Amino acid sequence: MIDPPSPKPADAKSVLRLDALRRRTAAYHRVAPGSTEPVTVHGLKLVCSLPGRIVGGYMPMREELDCLPLMAALAAKGYQIALPVIETRGTPLLFRGWSPGDPLRVGNFDVREPLAAAPLLLPDILLAPLAAFDSAGYRIGYGGGYYDRTLSLFRSNRRITAIGLAFDEQEVPLFPHEAHDQRLDYLLTPTGVRNFGA
Repeated sequence: MIDPPSPKPADAKSVLRLDALRRRTAAYHRVAPGSTEPVTVHGLKLVCSLPGRIVGGYMPMREELDCLPLMAALAAKGYQIALPVIETRGTPLLFRGWSPGDPLRVGNFDVREPLAAAPLLLPDILLAPLAAFDSAGYRIGYGGGYYDRTLSLFRSNRRITAIGLAFDEQEVPLFPHEAHDQRLDYLLTPTGVRNFGA
């Protein structure tokens, strides 16, 4: 009897992604209402301990962990906040400046993003949403590769700290990593911070 071929890394990620998203939905409905305060407290302490004053955040969609209170708290402490813009499919993200209360437009994939007149910024610290993460600090996104491409570009010529945001329930077993996968430096959850050896 011939053994079936081992699943390709991309196939394994797809299975883990779907399972993790189901658990994220359950976690969102169970703990999301009380998650913003601890995420803000832990996140402020972490970000304020890191070099850099420009933080790339994101506008939460669906059941993503809400980072809006954290971004507002960072802005109140004088940090510049930038949000991602998907300019062209398959390219790294751009980041434009944003302050709480600034108008947003709906861009590609229905992502809310700053207006085109907002200045382009290069984040020192990047808050990244995700579908799943493993104990080695690797994330599974939604399959587009935008954050991997962006981190790869930034890390090729400058220092940037990547912080994933997730519910603890989004952790998955270690999965095969591909050459383009970018590791997180930290993970921020409602229960605290994980350091992946930054």
